[in-house]
Amino acid sequence: MSFEFSLKRKVFFLGFAVVFKLLLLFLFVSGTIEKAYFDGFWGDFSYDTHGYLDPIDHYLDRGSYNPHYRMPGYGFWYGLFLIVFPNVWALNFLILFQAICSGIGVYLLSVLGAKVTGSKAVFLTSYVLLLGTTYTSWYDHYLMSESLTISFLIFSVYFFFRAFEKSSVWNLIFSGLIFANLIFIRPVFLPVGGVFIFLVFWRFHYSIPKILRFCILFFIPFLILDGIWIYSGYKKFKKIIPLQESFLGPTQSNVFYEPAFWFIQSWGGNYLWWDPGAEIRYFGVGTDNLEYFDKEKIQFPEKIFTSRYNFDSLSVASERLKDLKVNKDLFSITEFNRKSEIIYDSFSRFSKSIQDEKPFLYQVEARISLIRQFFFTTKIRNPFYGLEFPIRDQLIRLKSFMYLITLVLGYLSAIILLAFTKKKPIYLIISGIIWYTLLIHPILLRVIENRYLMPSYPFISLAIVLVVFELKNSLKLAKK
Repeated sequence: MSFEFSLKRKVFFLGFAVVFKLLLLFLFVSGTIEKAYFDGFWGDFSYDTHGYLDPIDHYLDRGSYNPHYRMPGYGFWYGLFLIVFPNVWALNFLILFQAICSGIGVYLLSVLGAKVTGSKAVFLTSYVLLLGTTYTSWYDHYLMSESLTISFLIFSVYFFFRAFEKSSVWNLIFSGLIFANLIFIRPVFLPVGGVFIFLVFWRFHYSIPKILRFCILFFIPFLILDGIWIYSGYKKFKKIIPLQESFLGPTQSNVFYEPAFWFIQSWGGNYLWWDPGAEIRYFGVGTDNLEYFDKEKIQFPEKIFTSRYNFDSLSVASERLKDLKVNKDLFSITEFNRKSEIIYDSFSRFSKSIQDEKPFLYQVEARISLIRQFFFTTKIRNPFYGLEFPIRDQLIRLKSFMYLITLVLGYLSAIILLAFTKKKPIYLIISGIIWYTLLIHPILLRVIENRYLMPSYPFISLAIVLVVFELKNSLKLAKK
């Protein structure tokens, strides 16, 4: 089977996808209700934004990357625009760049599906579905890493497929370069490289020289860039940091958030401080107030208590945190550290007792709860929430229903695709990305923000189309 469009059609479909994404970008910008943080900036920002941008500003102003916490994959693109344009225009061009990459990603992923199957119907169906998936497009106007993570993951998979298909050195190196940038944006995707390696073994039938050549060409961009990153980290901290030490940011790696965060994770509660009713709000975690207004409404399930702590213990921990936060400027450094250690030890003891006395809750029930929250946190990005028009509420319900159907069919399709990997090994990467994203976030890392699902969402949509095609073909063969 083969698939090919004329140059004229390629330009049309690619151009239409980019223009459509740019129009969506301006639609979302027009519906922005957040107060502009940067005067003249079109898009939106988040609490993570400064963690990406400030180190680049510091590097261009003073020659050092500081704070040296986040890897500079996202900030690199901001820095490129900042070299040429004033600050606010660098930010505007960054979100335009995100929308353009998003449109290219739609086109390339649709082409990938079509080249694997040889079907124009697969291309057109995938193209329409991916263009209409506003859950991913929503992030194009945000100064966050989601949009470029989605696009670069698609780019890397596409060019790896081209290299895998034709043993093309340049496609392989380009795929590896994009993959390296992806890791510097979202380090959690580094293990996905293991699926790429597995396909290399498959492709060359365990021929060690060919496998080594393929792997070296793919990973050499990452190894070079990560070597530079490790060296800069060692100069600053005198220790080797291959990626980054924790997914908790500088504003979270402190006594006012971290100990309560680990405890809430241990039994599958809600640690998203911005979510009304989240259990972590009981401990006064967040930025809007010293103690949240809904503290008294929060109830902890009885099943989380053990012989080593009860509700009164949590109340005491909450009061200690409040006291430390309110009076932090009154304590000496020694006294502050002593009180912090007591708080850390308390929450650590709570979590350890759950692991010891209620292993099923810790290992199974908590993860089931975290998976549910991962898919259905209250702030799932729906673009229609920010706009006012007559049929808004109906569209919100329709989008939510389509989201649910996509998840159910997508994860089923990711399983079924594995049955066709013998003839089409690229399906292993598509399925692998879908399942890895679920495995690493709510199950292994116990993190539940819905935006972490987004990089796999286009592959979920594509998997549905591919499975329909394969099952239809199998049915035809069976009839023959």
